[in-house]
Amino acid sequence: MSREQSEPYKHVPHEPHGAAGEPPYRHTAEGAQVPSPRQGTQQADGHPSPQDRGGREERPLEQLPTHGFDERDSRSSGTWLPALVGVVVLALAFLVGLVLNVLNMSRAVFVFLPQALLALVLCVAVFAVGFWVLRRVRPVRSPSLVVSVTAAVWGALAVTGVATYANTGMSGLWGQILGFEQAGSWGAALTAPLNEELLKLVGVVIIAVVFPRAVRGPVDGFVVGALVGLGFMVVENMFHALNSISLTGGLAPTLSVVQTIGVRVFLTGLGSHWALTGIAGTAVGLVAPFGRRPGVRRVVGALLLVLLAMFLHGIVDAPLLTSGVGTLVKVVLVFVCAMAVYFTVRHTHRRRVREALSEEGQALGMRRSAATALAGRHGRRRELGHVARPERAAVRKRQKQMVETAEDRAVVSRTS
Repeated sequence: MSREQSEPYKHVPHEPHGAAGEPPYRHTAEGAQVPSPRQGTQQADGHPSPQDRGGREERPLEQLPTHGFDERDSRSSGTWLPALVGVVVLALAFLVGLVLNVLNMSRAVFVFLPQALLALVLCVAVFAVGFWVLRRVRPVRSPSLVVSVTAAVWGALAVTGVATYANTGMSGLWGQILGFEQAGSWGAALTAPLNEELLKLVGVVIIAVVFPRAVRGPVDGFVVGALVGLGFMVVENMFHALNSISLTGGLAPTLSVVQTIGVRVFLTGLGSHWALTGIAGTAVGLVAPFGRRPGVRRVVGALLLVLLAMFLHGIVDAPLLTSGVGTLVKVVLVFVCAMAVYFTVRHTHRRRVREALSEEGQALGMRRSAATALAGRHGRRRELGHVARPERAAVRKRQKQMVETAEDRAVVSRTS
């Protein structure tokens, strides 16, 4: 294998000059210097000169950051086995969850097929919107589609299928401990935070093992966790919609389905499972990049985040503040906590990426504002608008290189 084939993620600051005397940079309409895909002068041996490299020596592969965003990570021999085991666990969990969900819903689907199809259409629409939004909330760029789908399917199949039976079993246990009257009131608040939050969190951990470059920081943990929670929320809405038909005696099955899904999306949706698992998933992103030695402070912080998610889940299911206003108070509490966690990790990630882009842009001769603009989707599109149309594909590729390197450096600066 050649050196180029063995270094798929190495960032090369400049490509060889295309023609003698061509300027290494093209000035945009706003005066920003965007590196041309043909930039750089050559020495006699055909290699870029030190000036074109920004006065820096090219770093050998072993000195480059090993973390990246693409889930197709080059793993060492010691990480292949855990990843393989994780893939097997994912496949088995998806299969078992699918079978259990089919068994749980099959009777209601056969009896009320039109209403079941309506509920399915509504839930798919909710999932599509939520899936798009949650992938977009990751700063700099969206997570991998493969990782996103895996996370959502874990919540939709693996967690819902197992949680139904786990909740039933633990509810019986609470009945023996607290008495059936108290267990009937507090059973959900004591059961769901343990079973459901831990099962959802296991999915984020497995994804971090199978796709080590997909969960490399707290912001990734939040997004992956939120996608897991979204998958769970959508299928749970389907369950409750079908159950509402039986609870109303089947008198107005269509209205029951629409009302149930409407309430669970528009009233309680903002403080639902996506927010809870986003908080818990942040804990995985807090410790995952540090391997076996995350440090006491990070472990404590991660534990507190998981406990916060469980506590909020218990508050939501507790037989307290059961009126419409009380329910809104609970929803707002969960949403505010989730947003506080999200904007904290988002701000930190964007700041580190911008610092890395500023350093990279300085080495390439770009204005600082033009370099840091690449940290946002709109900024990258704006900078592309300053480039001649025939060269946009090459410049877009250069932008991707710079962003990948910047996010690598952001991880390294945090782990150092």
